[in-house]
Amino acid sequence: MKKILALTLVLIMALSLATTAFAAEGDTYSITINNKLNGHTYEAYQIFTGDLSKNSANDNVAGTTAVLSNVKWGANAKQTGAVAEEVLNGLTIENAIEFVDFTKAPVATSSDEGDYYLIDKLEPGYYLIKDANDSLDEKYDAYTAYIIEVVENSTVNPKSSIPEVDKQVWDEEADAEAKHTNGWGETADHFINETFQFKLIATLPADVNFAEYEKYQVVFKDQMSQGITFENIVSVKINGAEVQQYTLSDNAKAPFKGAAEWSLTIADIKTATANAVDLTKGAVVEVIYNAHLNEEAKVGNDDSNKNTVYLEYSNNPNAGGEADFGKTPEDTVWVFTYEVESTKYADEIKTGKELPGAGFTLYTTTDGTTKGNPVKLVFDTDKNVYRPASAAEIDADANAEEKKVVTEMTSDEDGKFHVIGLDVGTYIMEETNVPAGYNKCADITIEITAVHEETDKDNAVTNITMKKDNVAASQVDVVNKSGAVLPETGGMGTTIFYIVGGLLAVAAVVLLITKKRMNSAE
Repeated sequence: MKKILALTLVLIMALSLATTAFAAEGDTYSITINNKLNGHTYEAYQIFTGDLSKNSANDNVAGTTAVLSNVKWGANAKQTGAVAEEVLNGLTIENAIEFVDFTKAPVATSSDEGDYYLIDKLEPGYYLIKDANDSLDEKYDAYTAYIIEVVENSTVNPKSSIPEVDKQVWDEEADAEAKHTNGWGETADHFINETFQFKLIATLPADVNFAEYEKYQVVFKDQMSQGITFENIVSVKINGAEVQQYTLSDNAKAPFKGAAEWSLTIADIKTATANAVDLTKGAVVEVIYNAHLNEEAKVGNDDSNKNTVYLEYSNNPNAGGEADFGKTPEDTVWVFTYEVESTKYADEIKTGKELPGAGFTLYTTTDGTTKGNPVKLVFDTDKNVYRPASAAEIDADANAEEKKVVTEMTSDEDGKFHVIGLDVGTYIMEETNVPAGYNKCADITIEITAVHEETDKDNAVTNITMKKDNVAASQVDVVNKSGAVLPETGGMGTTIFYIVGGLLAVAAVVLLITKKRMNSAE
């Protein structure tokens, strides 16, 4: 009997291994979403449900398989009249959304577990997992959606990629920042009213998720400081191809002073160029535009002349033609400009010896000795300084009766003449109007050098060095020596000459008479 019982027990165990075991009724499962980014709220919408069976009662056995049979429409499914199992066979992300009734509350919502999100207590079935509506608007992130078969505990790794935006400013290579690329960098220095360029770059990484977007829109939002003036768009390109369709905000259709935001919108990157753009391979969108520093620009080591951009981009592939938008962090560049303070003195550098009325012309130079073009200037009566003239001011001045554009700076009552808005470089200052009674001073060589760089995402610095005739100086002091004092015609000076002449004449007569008498005596 013992042998028979033992044999019977073995047969029962063998039979149990060969027979499909049905999952216990009421079993639930979880979905782990590996995403360290804060702010997500994932929702689970049940599209299908059914009966779950497995080939082992032990969920931990390797090779365990599960089958969902008797498939029925789930709690969040639209009642379309279609056979659930037939729809399931052709289910994709795109068509799954059509079968979800989003007016019904999701069957479960995620909890934030720090490095991941968890949706638990899900019954067996098929679920659409998606970010909650409006949860990622204006955030640096992207909505996503998944179709998941829940027959065991599952893990999901989000695949959505998001674009980046970068801003650069152009500078002459000779004085560009150390990290520049062909003159493009995070900082630059320029003359006031000198045209230069900014570059905006949006980079979309290669990602198959972009194929899920019906259209993909990007909007560059550019914010300039008060000291910068927008001029015009130079080019807009995607992967090097000219963009044929883009729109500008109204204020960007003509030059305007900064402290206002302007925008450039590409409604659909996929169709904006002559040839369709395959976003799954990535894309680089580049905008270049002209601008200049204006009379409000800050001078010296002041990083207030800055320009900031951020990117709005389509971030919801589930929205169809009506796009939701994400927002990148801002990126900033800075533009510096410099000044030279000068004081004119009579005979010596001393308080009380300031000399007004002297005129000076500032020339550019390439070799430090040969004068180039004079710098055309306008006197700013509000700031009591000279600054470089704009092209518009030069054109207007050509036909104006009262000239405002000058090449000569004049020392004021305090002997001062101050010029702002200069670029780095070497200049020659010549005294071109000498006050009466003084000798013209020798030409002065002024050299301005600067090393500028971004120190962090919100700040930049420039280290300025100025030399006067190759000697370090913080300002330019100019001394005029008085001319030699000549006697006035008909004055005391000529009287002295007459007296001396008369005495010499008398002496000559006396000498002559004395000589004659001596001759007679002999």
